Amino acid sequence: MTDSLPVDAPETSVSFRFDKARKIKRTTDFQLVYRARIRVYNERLTVCCRPTAPDAPSRLGLSVSKKVGKAFVRNRWKRLLREAFRLQRRELPTGFDFIAIPTRQDKVPSLEILADDLLKLSRRCVRKAIKRGATAPTRDAAPPLSATCE
Repeated sequence: MTDSLPVDAPETSVSFRFDKARKIKRTTDFQLVYRARIRVYNERLTVCCRPTAPDAPSRLGLSVSKKVGKAFVRNRWKRLLREAFRLQRRELPTGFDFIAIPTRQDKVPSLEILADDLLKLSRRCVRKAIKRGATAPTRDAAPPLSATCE
C-alpha cells in the first residue's frame, strides 16, 4: 500500500471548506455590516453587505432569529445557508462581507433554492453598494452606530 495520491487526482486540490476565514463571528463585524445600510431581500431571505478590501475573500454571517422557528428549524436554515455559501463562493463577488437573514416560512426551502437566492441577492447587494459609491471603510470615517439594516 502506498499513501500517495491516486493517479487521477490533481496535484493541487481546491478546498471547498467553509473555514474560519470565511465566517463573520465577531459582534463588531456584524455591526459594521449593519451600519453600511446596504440590503436587498426577497420573500425568503434578506442579505446585507459591506465592502472590505478588494482582494479579501467574501465572508458570511448568519442572523437567524427565534421568529424563524424552533431550534431545529433555525439550525436547518443555518446548515443550508452555510452549504449554499460554500458551494457558491467561487461565483460570489470578492471583497464583501455578507449577512444572511432568513424570513419566516411555512417550511424550509431546498438547498438549490437557497443557493440561487443567495447568489442573486449577493450580486444585487454588491451592485447596490457600487451604485451608492460604498468603499471599504476607514477607521476615521465610521458611520453612526444607530443605523442598522434590520
